Amino acid sequence: MEFQELGQGVVKRRERRVLGLFVDGTGLDRATRRIARKVDLSALVRGVTSGITPVVARYYTLIPYEDDSRQRAFLDAVYRAHLEVIVKRLPPKGVTRQVSVDVEMAADIVAFALGYQDFGELSKYQPGSLDAPPEPQRGALPFVRARQTAERAEAAPKNPTPVRPAESGAKEQRIITVVCPSRDLSYPLSLVKDFGVDTVSADFGQFNTGDILKSAAKWIDLSDSETIWRQ
Repeated sequence: MEFQELGQGVVKRRERRVLGLFVDGTGLDRATRRIARKVDLSALVRGVTSGITPVVARYYTLIPYEDDSRQRAFLDAVYRAHLEVIVKRLPPKGVTRQVSVDVEMAADIVAFALGYQDFGELSKYQPGSLDAPPEPQRGALPFVRARQTAERAEAAPKNPTPVRPAESGAKEQRIITVVCPSRDLSYPLSLVKDFGVDTVSADFGQFNTGDILKSAAKWIDLSDSETIWRQ
């Protein structure tokens, strides 16, 4: 890590730290249910970002096939905590199919490590976006209306080319912090660490797996925190 001398014993990093925060909401919910405590999401974000404002802050979760007011109120609260909410619907009752957010998280983590920080909005939740009834034929994210999707596709640039640090001349240290990652994220975390990205896994000690502990460069034990809990 390079530093610049500013005088009188004050030093400054030569490189800019760019943080991406990725929260597995399903894993977080399971862990907090086990210990019967509720997390203050705003306090959690402050606690795991070490004073750095994340340029990407995403919360990934599964939602029921049929909407309910409690689920909507919860998603609105996550949104107010300044987290982009990425949702994926569970199958209807009677349909046996494993559903997770691991693919979405893995893709975004690798994309961020490569310099991207503007992701697609197909699965992004906005307050009021669950007003449309489920339409299973539209795929894994049925609440997104076809018209809205078409309008976004029309407005989006055809070949977006993000500016990466190497291209802009700026020196950046990318940091990826993942909260309550599943075991299946151990490979993408290990991969981006090999890219030179500083990787941090934040989880509750007794529920973390050895694969995740080995894949990330650093680990935060949330069970020791005294500031992330709701009163």
